[in-house]
Formats: sequence, C-alpha cells, structure tokens
Amino acid sequence: MLGEELALLRSMIEHSMEPMLLTYVEGKVILVNQAMCGLVGKDRATLLREGRAGIMDLSDPRLQVCLETRRKTGHFKGELLCRHANGSSFPVMLSTSAFRAPSGKMVASVHIRDLRTEQAAKLELGQQRAAMEMALRELQMVMDNTLDVICLISSEGKITQINAAGAKMWGYPQAELMGRYILELVHPEDRERTRQAGRQVLTGAHYHNYRNRYLHQDGSVVYMDWSTVFSEEKKVMYCIGRNISNLVQAEQIKARAEEQLQALLRASSDAIIILKEDGSYAFIGPSVQSVMGMPSHQVLERNAFDFVHPEDKAALWASFQRALQEDTVVTQPYRFPTADSSGWRWFEAIFTNRLTDPDIQGIVVATRDVTERYLAQVELQKSEQRYRSLFDYNPGIAYSLDTQGLFTSLNKNAIEMVGLPQEQILGRHFNAFAHPAAKEHNELCFRRVLAGEPVTTQTTLLSPDHQERHYTFTEIPIKVNGEVVGVHGLAHETTENKRQQKLLEATAQRLNTILESIRDAFFAIDHSGRFTFVNSKYEAIMQVSREELIGRSLQDVFVAQDVAVIQEKCRQALATQEPVHYEQFSAQVGEWLDMSVYPSDEGFSVFFKEITTRKQAEEELEKLSWVASKTVNSVYITDEFARIEWVNDGFTRLSGYTLEEIKGLRPGDLLAGPETGPEKVAEIRRKLQLDLPFTQEVQNRNKNGDLYWSKLDVTPILEEGSRQGKKFIVIETDITEQKKAEQERQQLTEELVRRNRHLEQFTYIVSHNLRSPVANILGLTDLMSAGKNPELLASIAPKLRQTAQNLDQIIRDLNEMLSLQTGILQETERVFLPEVVEQALQVLPANSYEVATVELNGVEEIGSIRSYVSSILNNLLTNAVKYKSPHRPLHLSITVQLHPEANLVCLSVTDNGLGINLEKERKNLFGLYKRFHFHVSGRGLGLYLVKTQAEALGGYVEVTSTLNEGSTFRVWIRNS
Repeated sequence: MLGEELALLRSMIEHSMEPMLLTYVEGKVILVNQAMCGLVGKDRATLLREGRAGIMDLSDPRLQVCLETRRKTGHFKGELLCRHANGSSFPVMLSTSAFRAPSGKMVASVHIRDLRTEQAAKLELGQQRAAMEMALRELQMVMDNTLDVICLISSEGKITQINAAGAKMWGYPQAELMGRYILELVHPEDRERTRQAGRQVLTGAHYHNYRNRYLHQDGSVVYMDWSTVFSEEKKVMYCIGRNISNLVQAEQIKARAEEQLQALLRASSDAIIILKEDGSYAFIGPSVQSVMGMPSHQVLERNAFDFVHPEDKAALWASFQRALQEDTVVTQPYRFPTADSSGWRWFEAIFTNRLTDPDIQGIVVATRDVTERYLAQVELQKSEQRYRSLFDYNPGIAYSLDTQGLFTSLNKNAIEMVGLPQEQILGRHFNAFAHPAAKEHNELCFRRVLAGEPVTTQTTLLSPDHQERHYTFTEIPIKVNGEVVGVHGLAHETTENKRQQKLLEATAQRLNTILESIRDAFFAIDHSGRFTFVNSKYEAIMQVSREELIGRSLQDVFVAQDVAVIQEKCRQALATQEPVHYEQFSAQVGEWLDMSVYPSDEGFSVFFKEITTRKQAEEELEKLSWVASKTVNSVYITDEFARIEWVNDGFTRLSGYTLEEIKGLRPGDLLAGPETGPEKVAEIRRKLQLDLPFTQEVQNRNKNGDLYWSKLDVTPILEEGSRQGKKFIVIETDITEQKKAEQERQQLTEELVRRNRHLEQFTYIVSHNLRSPVANILGLTDLMSAGKNPELLASIAPKLRQTAQNLDQIIRDLNEMLSLQTGILQETERVFLPEVVEQALQVLPANSYEVATVELNGVEEIGSIRSYVSSILNNLLTNAVKYKSPHRPLHLSITVQLHPEANLVCLSVTDNGLGINLEKERKNLFGLYKRFHFHVSGRGLGLYLVKTQAEALGGYVEVTSTLNEGSTFRVWIRNS
C-alpha cells in the first residue's frame, strides 16, 4: 500500500502546478517538478545535483528550526527564505512531512508557496484600510435605516444606543428603551441563558446566530437572531438582531415534517443519502446503518467513494458525474465493505439530481443491498456461459429443438452436418433433412424424448447433394419445473465407421477364406484354453469336425505332453505380448511341427505346419496378421533401408499411390511435405537404425498435391536370433483434423494473450493515469471551496481547466484503445494501396516535407482491414513529420513488398529525421505513453497503436534507426 501511495505522490508532484519536491531527510533531492524549477530559476538536473543548497537560503536561521521540528514531529509549516539562481533571496511558506519509503530510508515531501505576492498584498491592504473606514461611516448611515435591530449594550447590560427599527420591533418608544436593562425585555424562560451568553461575550467570545425570545409591549413573543461582539476598549457590546418569528414558525413546521420523514426512512429497506457535488456526505438517513452495516458517524467522516471497491469506483464515479448533468441515473451493481471490513456486499443505487432544489441542494441517493440477487445473477450467467461454451465448442455435433421438433440452435459442426447455412436450418423440422426411410423411426424416438426419456439411436440423413450420411444421435429432454420445454441433442457421424465395418466384415470374410485356404493347420483358443475356431486343414489333420471342437478344452483334444507345451508357450506369449515360435514333436499327430502362438485380447491363435514349409507359411501368416489387424489405417512394410515393399488399401486411399507406383521408393523422398524437412527425415532414419519402436508425426503431400498430417507408429521386425534381414511395419494414422484443432487452439491462445496484454494496459491507465488528474481536480476544488482571496481563485480556474483537459485526453486515449479492440472484429476487405497511401500523404501539413517517394512494386491490392492499414501509415508519417530534423528538409520513402511464401505484406516508411537511440530506447519503443523527444507536443500513443494494429492483423513491426540520421519502420501484416 505504501508503494502505491509513493507512486501516487510522485505522480502528484510531477503534475502539480505548485512548486513541490521529494527529498531524503538529509537534503538530497529525489524528485522535483517543473514549477519548482521555474520558482528558483534552475533546471531539474541542477536541482537534483545541488540538493537543498540549490533551493533554500542556508543562512536563514529558521531553516535549522524547520529541520529540527520535522525530525522530532515529522512535520513543519512556516515561513523561510529561498534563494534564486540570480542570488536573491525571497520569502516562501514551506510545508514538509517526513515518512519512511519502502526501501526503509526516510523521505520528505516539500511544498513551497511564494509569499512575495502575499506580502505585497498586505501593503496594499493597509492603504485600503483608510478608505474602508470612510466607507464604514457611510455604512453607519445605512445601518440606521435598516430593518434589523442594531444596539449597543454596556458591560452592565444596559441599552446605551438602539436604532429606530429596534424600538418599532419591540413596540416601545426609542427614548424609553435607552438605559433599560436588556434582560428586562427578554422572555423569562430565556433570561438565564441570555445572561450566561452575555458573560461569555464579555470574556471575548463572538456570538453569531444566537437565538432567544423577547416580549413585545403587547405581550406577544418576538423571536430574535443575534450577532454580538464585545469591545474591550469601549466596554460595550455591539449587537445586531433580526426578527425571525416567521422563520421559527416555518422551522417548527419543517421539524415536524422532518420527524415524519425520519420515521419513514427508518422503516425503509433502502438507505437514503444526499451527496454534495464532490461526493462527500450532506445527509445520511437513519436506515444507513441497518442497510449498509456501518454507523452513521463512521460514514460521515469519509467521502462516499472512499468505501467503494477499487474495481467499481471508476464506473460508479462516472455514473455520479452523469447524475450531475441528468435528472436520474441508475447505477450498475457495485461493492461496499461489510461492517467488519472482512468482505464485500453488492449494492445498486439510483442517483436523483436535486442540486437546484433549495431544500436539498445535492444528489439524492437511494441504495439497497442486492448481494443475494447479484450473486444469483452471476451464477446464472456463469451457468449460461458454461452451457454456451460446451454447446459452441463441443467437438461433436450439438443442437437444440423445441417441442415441435424445430431447430432453435446449432453449433458449427451441426451446421456442417446439415450442409446448409444456419438461417436455412433454424425453424425447420429435424425430419426435413432425414432419409425418407428413417423419418418414422426418428419421430417415434422424438416422442419418447418428449415423454422425458433420454434416447440414443442411429439414423440416416440426406446431404444437399442427396448423399446418405449415417449418424448416432443422443437426445436429452430439457426440463423446467418438471415440464419438458425442448430437446438437446448430440451426434457424431458414423458414415465412415459403417463403411469401415462393412470393409472389416468383408476383410474378415476374406481372412476366413484365406485361413481356410492356407496349407497350415490353425486353431484359436480363449484364455481358458477352449477352442473358438479351427480351419479345415486342422480338421483334416486331427480327424475331427469343427462342430465337435468349438467350446472344448485343449485337454479334451491333445495328449497331456502336447497340452503342457502349448500352455507354457501361451503363458510366455501372454507375458511378453509377443508371438512365440517353437518346434515340437507332437505325440498327438506323430510329426515335427513348427508351432506359432499369437496372443490377443480374445486369447491365442496357434498355427502349426511342417518344418519344410515354415518359411513360406510364416511370411504369409505375418502379412495376413498385419492386414487383418490394421486394415482401417494406412499400413506399409519397408525393408531395412526404408524402401517400401508392400502397402494396404488404406495407404492408397490416404496418399493416392498404389503399390506399383511406390514400391522400392522411400516415403521420406516422395511424400514429405514442407514441414517435414530434410532434418526431420534424417532424424526418422536415425531412429530406424536403433531397431526400437517409435512414434513420429509428419506432414505429407498426397499424389494430388494436398497436404495432410500423419502419426507414424513404426515397429521393427527382426529375424529370430539375428539382426539381419530386418523389416519395418509402419501404421499411419491421419491426424490432419487434430492438427487443425491444435493450430486453432494456439491461435485462440495467442489472441487471448494479446487481449490480456491490452487489458493490462487499459487497467494501468484507469488505475494510475486517471488518479492523478482526479486527485488534482479534488484538491483544486477544495482550495476553491476554502479560498476567499479573489486572486487565488482566479489562478485556480486555468489550472482546473488544464487538469480537466488532461483527464479528457486520457479518456480519449481509452476510447481509442477500446475502438482498436472493437476493430479486430471487422471483416477483411480488399484494400487499394495507392489510394490509402495518397490519402495518408494528403493529410500531412502543407510544406511539411520536401520529397515523398512511393514504391509499391506492383502491389496494388491486399486483403486486410482498411482502417488499420490507413491508421498505421498515418501514425508513421505523422511521427516522421513531427520529429523531422531542423537542419535538413524532410525526405520520406514509402515502400510496399509482397512475400507470398509467407502470405505477408511489408509496409516500410523511411525518413531522414531525428532518429532514435535504439540501444537506450528499444525496450520502451512501442510502450504506451512512451516519448523520446520532448521539444514538440505528443502523447506517446502512435507507435503503441502501430504495433497493436500490426499484431491484430497477424503481423509484427521492425525498426532500424540511427540518431540524427533517420529511421525505417517495417510493418509486416498478413495478406488475407
């Protein structure tokens, strides 16, 4: 908190119109503003170097008293002497306070007011006093004829002089009143109180608006309001009184009305408050403590906006400022601390402008606690946002129907499912897009959902080109208070799955045919050792039918010796999840067999054959296994040099190449896309040499030239017991859509980071830059309220206007930043560059440059946001003109270059101006409110906007510059 206050103090010193500085207590100057430099006639660097000796007259004995007092009490205020650069000394009023900085060192703030003008004013005041005495004598004549009572009372309480108005007011002749005790005329009930007041006046007290009652000669009561002062020199009291009987009567009526109002306010659930124009409290209703949880006296001591949560203060203050100009303003909810300051409660208020009402003269605020309602609304909004996010960003198909079956909303995937624009889908019945044969089934399922039953079903749609598309739908009833008000649906396409299923069934049939046609015997068993399949070759060898074997165990078919070996090999295959090959003399068959056991999720597949045909059968069985298990994806086999030997249909579908076209070639030489460069291809080939399985993502180009992303699962196959004759099985999965989704997420993340950065800049301006002018305005208005010197008031007005202009400029900057964010949502358009460049040059001041060279290099049109491109050129050219060299004419060069390989356009602006010290300023070059030349006016916003707009257009900014020679800004933007 202290760091924030110190930062605020620095900002106030820098922007203050009064001479101020910040020093260490030993005298070294830390910070000094321009007003102090002007007061003593020295620049900032000199004062920072000389310290206290460069400002104060060290021969002034009062200076040591000042320093000692500040050391003991932390504060000092008094008159001292300052020394000007010309050697003269002059009187000033100095106020200083010491405090400890976050670093631990003692720091002092110093505020100095020049007294030379004030002392000259005192001299002039003495000259005016004589003239004033003459005016007072003339005024006496006027007072003798006033309607107010003017009288002189001796120290004994006798009337020594009274004007005609007093005699008339009390009904006595003027002569009769002379010499009477004034208390004889006072109402008996007020005499003792009046006597005590008189004694106080005799001791030097001044009474203003002192009220008491007097008895008229006719017995009626006269209410009086007195102003009284005692002259010690003349031993007489000067009294001026006014008849306020009518006023008292009105006040009594008003008091009764006020009591009724207070009773009404105490019973109200709203807290009623009246605020002054500066936000301070003018009135607090009796229900404030019960509604807002704070005692009235605690609230009255502070400004109303001091309690508001920092994040809500700016918006609430803006509503208050609107209320000063309008009749009624309803605020957004804002946070107010709880009674124990441990948390926050939400309130909303209605501001009613009654400044012109003489009885109120303020802003009437009716506020109430809406915490429960607000939190409920927030939770509802969060719930709606979560639902909308889940709906819109659902990776699947999502939609909603009303109870009539008409579409009410669809996400992007649902629109693509139907294949029509969204406006042609909303309001239409879901069966309008269904296959005629599926409509009755769809309607029955929809009725079940309306009855409250979630339903999952499969159906067929017709695309606009009358192609059948298969989907699985899950529809859930939307219930409100137990009543179904609509249907929410999720779907995913199964067209490819159905096609693959048919292909898999056909493949399984072919596999079965192949298994039946191979010369080897084959059987499959589950994990419990029971037969699940045998081929005809096995039936012939074992002399048993398939129907007899299915469901039986190994022990029922093989002899114990064969069963023990088979079970051991099955356990080995299950443990390693690798095929086990072995040779065995089967007592059951009476021959040597080459046995192969393959584990799977369902159990084990066992091949056996004569040893003489082992090589041929093994190779055929391996290839059949690969095709059977990986037929959906792209699969290919290479030799040890990565040359293709075999591919499946999936490879041809994905790449477009048949086995005849690609056999003997290396995939990296033919298929590699731009992002699978030579280095990545070399890396893959190094991995192949390790003889270990690995996975690699690559970008490939198919036969038609289209790019796609694939995930390669590479598995080396080695000859048993040898590292020679190895091959590689590559299973290729198409991940193009997954890559697109990753890129979209990356772009979204970058956009969110960029927006967050702008939000931080926006927050910085709101929390820091706005506070200084607001604090200055509040300080100046307080001076205006307290000041009675006309010259002081006259000097405050231009300062107040300048501060308001500064505040207005900051708000304009905020609007420009918000407009920048809004512009990001604009659609790209065709931007005619010659026209944009010509318009940018035309708006430059006349005779501001000597030569302007434009080289478009044949680039006439680009796809971008015209307002951004125009703003970038305008800001760069305006900066070039503003910071041109005073020693040579300005030469400008505008160049456009197209880079189609990166889909970018480079806009270059070169000048021969003052240039920038990039070694010193590069870090802050594009910062908000950063300036590097101060001899001309500016806000430090132009380059910030150039960089922000370039990034919004998908590009970036480069700059080269040499001090006193010139600068070149190159803005790269995406050509859409």
